[in-house]
Amino acid sequence: MSKLSQRAPFNDWWYWSECLSKRFRTICDIYHENIEHTRAHDASNWSKKLKENCQPPVEAMRKGMKTDEQKAEVKRLEEEAIANAAQMFREIMVNFPFISSSMQALLAVTWQECEWEKPVPDEYDEDTGLLKPKPKKKKIDERITELFWGPKQRQDEGIRSGKVADGGLPGILYNLLAAEKTSSTRTPTDYGQALQAAAVQQQVATTKAQASAGMNFRPGGGM
Repeated sequence: MSKLSQRAPFNDWWYWSECLSKRFRTICDIYHENIEHTRAHDASNWSKKLKENCQPPVEAMRKGMKTDEQKAEVKRLEEEAIANAAQMFREIMVNFPFISSSMQALLAVTWQECEWEKPVPDEYDEDTGLLKPKPKKKKIDERITELFWGPKQRQDEGIRSGKVADGGLPGILYNLLAAEKTSSTRTPTDYGQALQAAAVQQQVATTKAQASAGMNFRPGGGM
């Protein structure tokens, strides 16, 4: 991601919108499994809105960016999508602490205990020289671990406690929104390069019907 004082380019907003959309799909599933259908419906709507908001610039990008007119139109659509995403991110940040608490209560876990298991070094008994048995960790569904901690390769992509102070997605959203208040330019990032290449080279689905199939733009790992 760009420096915290720099406004993020559209492709960063697109990336984090996709990431949030995936987390909300998991939240929707958990609410459904626990007969919380109204909240499941709300979570599903968030997932859909986050994904669809970024489609107009992507669609325009696929049509071409060769002329000044095409570039200007893509830029206009990008800024519009960023403004819409920023508004959604603000609303999500307000609700994140409740959502995280609700998920923890329904799953009977704490967000801290869902962390990906860290490698435990081998220890040997001083008297026998035999390998000591390693402590067993509570078995947790990887879907739940990803919800709170993100994928194993990118553990800043989980909702954690829902509070900015505990990092993860709330912290990232806070930084994105804070940078929007500056007068800096939008600087391309690794996220942007990977996403734009995906849009052009992989012919990303951009219609509403096609978009439901899902898009994965994880640069260097699975999201």
